[in-house]
Amino acid sequence: MNKKITVLAQAVSTAVVLTAMMVPAHAEITLLKQDPKAGDPLSRLNFTVGGSIRPQFNNMTGDGDKGSYKRNGFDGGTRFRFASDYYLFDDISWINYYELGVNIPAVFNWDDHYAKGANNTNRRMLYTGLKSATWGTLTYGKQNSIYYDVVGAKTDIWDYDMLAQAPGNGINGDYDGSYRSRGMLKYKKAVGNVDLYGAWLFDDDEYLPGNGLRYKRKGGGSLGVDYHITKDLTWGTAWNMTRAEMRDPSNGDSKTQNQNILGTALSWKPDNWTFSFGGGWYQNFLVSKKSTVNDYFAGDAWGIEYFAGYKFPVGQYGLQSVQPYFMGDRLEYVNDRNYQRIDNGLGVSFQLDYGFRVDYEHVFTSSTDKTLGDMNLVRLRYDF
Repeated sequence: MNKKITVLAQAVSTAVVLTAMMVPAHAEITLLKQDPKAGDPLSRLNFTVGGSIRPQFNNMTGDGDKGSYKRNGFDGGTRFRFASDYYLFDDISWINYYELGVNIPAVFNWDDHYAKGANNTNRRMLYTGLKSATWGTLTYGKQNSIYYDVVGAKTDIWDYDMLAQAPGNGINGDYDGSYRSRGMLKYKKAVGNVDLYGAWLFDDDEYLPGNGLRYKRKGGGSLGVDYHITKDLTWGTAWNMTRAEMRDPSNGDSKTQNQNILGTALSWKPDNWTFSFGGGWYQNFLVSKKSTVNDYFAGDAWGIEYFAGYKFPVGQYGLQSVQPYFMGDRLEYVNDRNYQRIDNGLGVSFQLDYGFRVDYEHVFTSSTDKTLGDMNLVRLRYDF
């Protein structure tokens, strides 16, 4: 069975990649266009596909990543998107979204180019719901958290990022409600220049972090506000609470606690400039690096991220634009772990014709444990 699934994944990913190479880039591809007509159910359907192929190379100074597959080249987040919008009545539509992550080196068994035991594919997002201009949008499934939509996404705009924000720094962003949350009911409503968000996190399966402990989300909720101050300036604030239990089956110990993250971020894009700044406070959320039930999570920590870049338009010789940028972050534990990390770097992004892009970054890193070197990163990207 596993062999059949592997072959199927290879066939699907290869077909999608070849299809992508034959179509115009930088836009979702509309396979079916919605044009409702009486007596024709299919005319009510809008179906689009899209994606991004991302080979990447990471080279850390020193021996921090000696022998790592990332030095040899790896998949930096290839994904394929499938979205449908089916018109029901008035201004109400039934919407569906599926985003498939594909680890291309793992699919084709390219040794030393992917993590040992890595999956060929992963379900990045899968949700369904109803959309209305009048009543808002209600969706259920695995989808971006409110915290990520409102706060995290504003600084998730370079490659070696998300090192100081909540999404991706907890026990697992798919389970703890911070990133691409499983089992989430999410609501969004635009009121004037303000987007209002609310979500409920349902009980989830147990997650095994690999140290003998078991983590289980028992519920939770989120609130968020995104204020579009001008067409170029947006300010977002979000809060998420997850009620979770950490259990040790070897001795019967367990602890239930509320994990809270509270953050705010600004995004400003005047003319060819891009500025963003975001920060958050994390309570019972970041891991303490201790494998005991009572001490697994640190009580309090905080993080900030920032970015400034200017895009120079070129429009010739196959080069659309060049964007040099400065970026950085800082993560610090207040208690339960003596740890601080600071990153600052410079990068440049070359946007080429036909949806191709090349990014280069050099990031200077300092950390309390002195285990991390500076990072040189190159990412190639094809968007369609």
